[in-house]
Amino acid sequence: MKIIELKSDAMRVTISDFGARILDWQVQVNGSYRSIVLKYNNEEDYLSDQFYLGAIVGPFANRIKDGRVDIRESQVLHLDRNEGLNHLHGGENAIDKQVWQITRCSQSAVRLELVIQDMWNGYPGALELTAEYTLENNRLRLHVSALSEKDTVAGMSAHSYFNLNGVNSHRGGLEQWLTTCATHVNINDSNGLPIRPPQSVKHTQYDYSKRYLLTQQKGSEVLDNNFIFSNSCSKAILESFDRYLKLEVSSDYPAMQLYTGGHLSEPFCKNQSVCIEPQFGPDMPNCKNHPLGLLPANTLQQHIIDYTITTE
Repeated sequence: MKIIELKSDAMRVTISDFGARILDWQVQVNGSYRSIVLKYNNEEDYLSDQFYLGAIVGPFANRIKDGRVDIRESQVLHLDRNEGLNHLHGGENAIDKQVWQITRCSQSAVRLELVIQDMWNGYPGALELTAEYTLENNRLRLHVSALSEKDTVAGMSAHSYFNLNGVNSHRGGLEQWLTTCATHVNINDSNGLPIRPPQSVKHTQYDYSKRYLLTQQKGSEVLDNNFIFSNSCSKAILESFDRYLKLEVSSDYPAMQLYTGGHLSEPFCKNQSVCIEPQFGPDMPNCKNHPLGLLPANTLQQHIIDYTITTE
């Protein structure tokens, strides 16, 4: 496992070629460093990681019903089903379990590349993937791209678990404040798939247009829903319990999965940290009215996710 550390005056981020994942993220707080992402104590534990800790997930992030995508009437994809009947985050031993090639690195940036072969986990290809992290002062930018030789599906995301109180503090992930400008939310069925159409967040437990402490919001302990942005604003803000440390996550994706770690288990604790995953959304390649994530052959798909840290 190769490890690269990006540094700025405000923070330092440790990135691995295994899954192009963030292993550690430390922020300057009152003259000392605070670790804000969930991590294993030993590097070898990442090899058997079941929680996608800090990894780039995909090629298509989130769930696809029955692992099936109807690209067109004459072409149906049958993707690897690794969560019951669902295809989740690229299938078994997906890109989070692959060794990416580091093609460029410096103190402030690293570019990783991965090529997956035609029909790997059911994805037509070959599929060329890139993930580039750039650290500038208090902002970490993630630029992801996908390019395929055949029509396929793609839409990668990042899967860090955040606890701005400090992952080693006595405060859990639900002891954080959350705000989003999402207008709609996907309600899940028993398989974690969306019940369409999405519903407005207004006057529901999913309305985070005003800042809420997660422990005080109904259903926050089982939150694992896709939030949709129907305006130009596509961001979520997470704050530490004392509101001293703030993380703004913004992207050019139309949605974000907000997940409060309800499925975390040993060696971690349930709800220990919170994931904010910009993406297209669950089963969106199969959405009849507005499919997303379909990638035509020889067409470059690119997306940007920004993580901005500020202190009060």
